[in-house]
Amino acid sequence: MWKSALTQWQQGLVARLERDIGRQLSAADLGCIAWNAAGRTLTVETQPLLGELRSCNLISNVFRSCRVGK
Repeated sequence: MWKSALTQWQQGLVARLERDIGRQLSAADLGCIAWNAAGRTLTVETQPLLGELRSCNLISNVFRSCRVGK
């Protein structure tokens, strides 16, 4: 439900993060995430989600949108 409040680019980044960690994010996971609208990025900043990224051998905690029409 909470995902419907996100913009399309945010939903795309959440879908990538979910695919990479192998599960759906919960509303509680949002407290671990920071958004940068200008750069269209999602950054996982805090535990426990940050630890989960590392346990999945993901080397970056920043997910970026593709830029269209730079």
